[in-house]
Amino acid sequence: MTNNDTIVVEGIVEKMLGGGNYQVKLIGMDMLVTAYSSGKMKKFNIKIIEGDKVQIELNEYDPSKGRIIYRFK
Repeated sequence: MTNNDTIVVEGIVEKMLGGGNYQVKLIGMDMLVTAYSSGKMKKFNIKIIEGDKVQIELNEYDPSKGRIIYRFK
């Protein structure tokens, strides 16, 4: 997957699902997305909890799934 195939948006974590997945509501849209944290976030032990504002990378072919690439402080 290259950078040309992705869309970067911001959202708020609504619910923590099992298996390291999160349900994220996109800001500005009433859309819920299932997302997982990226490998660097797992490597550096960055915790994500409900209510956190995050940046998500969506695939343009399946925008209902994404990867969390940044957690805002």
